[in-house]
Amino acid sequence: MEAESTDDSYFRIRCGGKVKYVIVAPGTLDSEDLWLPLYSLPPLPYDEDGWNVAHVSRAEGSQKLHSSLELRPLPGVTEIWHPQKIDVLSLERVEILTIATFECIWKEEPTPSGRAYIAKIARFEWEIPRIERETHAYRLLQDTHIAPKFLGHIHEQGRVIGFLLEKVDGRYAGTDDLPRCTEVLTSLHKLGLLHGDVNRHNFLIGDGWTKMIDFETCRESQDRGLKQSELLSLPAELKDESGRGAGFIAVDQED
Repeated sequence: MEAESTDDSYFRIRCGGKVKYVIVAPGTLDSEDLWLPLYSLPPLPYDEDGWNVAHVSRAEGSQKLHSSLELRPLPGVTEIWHPQKIDVLSLERVEILTIATFECIWKEEPTPSGRAYIAKIARFEWEIPRIERETHAYRLLQDTHIAPKFLGHIHEQGRVIGFLLEKVDGRYAGTDDLPRCTEVLTSLHKLGLLHGDVNRHNFLIGDGWTKMIDFETCRESQDRGLKQSELLSLPAELKDESGRGAGFIAVDQED
């Protein structure tokens, strides 16, 4: 078997009511097998509670796969400020928006509404810091109309890995929306925050409202120069048609 991977490959696997993580050593599987790893991995006891991380490897010159299991604490978001906790397994995906963001139905909603929501999670432990930063930003924005409403923390077996947002129906910003985008970005700056990525897909435009999203790179700052630079970059960002920041899909655009 020709092995092309030069780095560890990571997989997050749901089995019933459990989530397991599998780390495949470089050289263990070829590139085609890595696309459909469940058909190539050795049998693992996915239904057992005594592990959460499996390591899979292959001895040099051998066709036999070796696996080892471990149970270890995985990092999670530490800034828990909202009272609502949502089990990630209670979220039914409707549409994948980006690698980490998806539209969903909350199957265990306290008062069932049938509404769709937006979930954002860290799939793997190295993604936790960006979710931590964004969770902090939403705490600072909770009493404003700058961003969609934060509805609670998403947990996986007790470990907080993301958050749930209201779904707002809007379109991405364009060049004609410069005054509205300037206004909402200025409101963000007045709170002592820099967004960090003001591409046009991070502004949602609705009937009488403008909101910002994706606060992964948001940080606190009182630097007037940095705020001015962010504002001055808006015209070029709103003209950009490259698709940067759009995720996997595009929302409907008005003529």
